[in-house]
Amino acid sequence: MTNQAQRFIELHSRAFPGVPIPPLPRHPGELGLSVQLALRDADAGWWQNQFGGRDDNGEAARLPADVEQRMLAGTPYPEDEGALRAANMDYYANAAGAQREQVLDRARQATRAREQELYAAERARAQAWNEASLLQRMAMSPVSAEQAAAARAQWGISG
Repeated sequence: MTNQAQRFIELHSRAFPGVPIPPLPRHPGELGLSVQLALRDADAGWWQNQFGGRDDNGEAARLPADVEQRMLAGTPYPEDEGALRAANMDYYANAAGAQREQVLDRARQATRAREQELYAAERARAQAWNEASLLQRMAMSPVSAEQAAAARAQWGISG
């Protein structure tokens, strides 16, 4: 098992070949933005082990009580991602983000299935209309009592 310094050397060397490796950072603010993004992306677990629970300046970053309670219970919610990322707990934030994507994907699939059903029903109705004779079309769209009364009044038909 490698230690944090060894893993930092591996990650930095892979992300920035030929660039001198800086000292092991104590907080993210000691690294440039491109290095931060590359390291966070390359190994969220290392990032969380190195900086988790602290903000970008190395100060303690406390989670909201409800988020902390869910973390202790091992049941983070998708909406916890922002708070976890702010506390440099990227591994857990990525899990919450993946959970959010699963919820959105299920919603998209349900919407797509509902739209396909509506489209198929509308297409079948249009197909039936196109294949119907004039009398069948008239039967498909009957005149309401109000429409009939208005037409009689307009044309002067009594009785």
